[in-house]
Amino acid sequence: MAVSDTLRNLLGYETFKVVKVTDLRLGILYRCFQVAIAIYILSEIFTKSLYLNKEPPVPGAVRITLQAPDNLVTPSYCNGTTPCTFWIQFPSDGAGVAFFTTRASVTNFPNQPGCNPFNVASPTSQCLVKTKNNPNNITVMPVSYIADIEDYTVMIEHSVRGSSTSIALRNGLMNGALCSPNGQNCKTVTNASRTAANPSADGDIYTIRDILAAAGADLDAPSTAPGANKAAGETYRSSGIVIVIIIEYQNVRFKLDQIEYKYLPQIIDGNEYKAVENVYNTTDGSYTVIDRHGIRLVFQQHGTIGQFGFVALLTNLVASFALFKLAELIVEIFMLRFHPDKREYEKAKYDDVDTVLEEKYKDGSVEKSKNSIDEPSDSRIA
Repeated sequence: MAVSDTLRNLLGYETFKVVKVTDLRLGILYRCFQVAIAIYILSEIFTKSLYLNKEPPVPGAVRITLQAPDNLVTPSYCNGTTPCTFWIQFPSDGAGVAFFTTRASVTNFPNQPGCNPFNVASPTSQCLVKTKNNPNNITVMPVSYIADIEDYTVMIEHSVRGSSTSIALRNGLMNGALCSPNGQNCKTVTNASRTAANPSADGDIYTIRDILAAAGADLDAPSTAPGANKAAGETYRSSGIVIVIIIEYQNVRFKLDQIEYKYLPQIIDGNEYKAVENVYNTTDGSYTVIDRHGIRLVFQQHGTIGQFGFVALLTNLVASFALFKLAELIVEIFMLRFHPDKREYEKAKYDDVDTVLEEKYKDGSVEKSKNSIDEPSDSRIA
């Protein structure tokens, strides 16, 4: 008999039964959960723009230009042991990178009489140009800081497009902001502010001081680079610094056809940056070596952009509606485990219908089973 009961339980079929409980405590609790879930779903859809077909942006061109201020000044760091020079700078036109010199030196290495520096047969030849411990070199410019570099202005131009959408914009048509790495303390720029500041500007104009402040960088702070002369207190102005600037794009909330962006600069701790250039002088066969240290800006384009999509909205709505089942589950657990009338509710919720064949032959059992099965499925408990 025990084996038979176990087999019945294993092979039994469970079906749902609707029991309407007219209890104010349960009803109010259930409706409160429903309202809270509905508010949560709507807030998620609108605050996170779940009605959009989103995609990562396809990076476009990032162009950086530099301009000296109209009135250069001599800053206080020029009064130290390292002199200053006023230098016109033109950053190289790289793909999303820029380099601004903060410290430089220029050395000339004369060509020895009768030598061809492009045809040196031996490493011991007198014609080999040696850049270290060369007694014949000529210091064109000693190690010097570039004066007033913080007041130079940088114009940033960039564009972005979508791969599966028709979005294609340049930053001159979008609103942007220069922010700290955590997205706070932003300095915004709009089409109106661009035009007011410089009607002919094609991009966003910031001073190098603005970019350094947003990144939390101080050129006069001690450098953390492994190659820096820490005993002498070498600063970032001397060793150079690397700043990565993420351009983060997103749709403007509640405005389907507008994109905005943020510049999020951050220091790469422990990095320094330098560039060494050598120039061959065809007139006398000498070499001029320019050793530059400075600020390296690296731009990276990230974020999400999108257009309205009904399927995206419907998918997120259907997924969110599953939360309503959670409300039912919580209320049901309370009803069956913690409610004062939990035993009565449990009896009303669960019914065992025994369909063993031998019970059909008992007197009145068939009619009784029929009546129990034919009861309305919508039971009400007051």
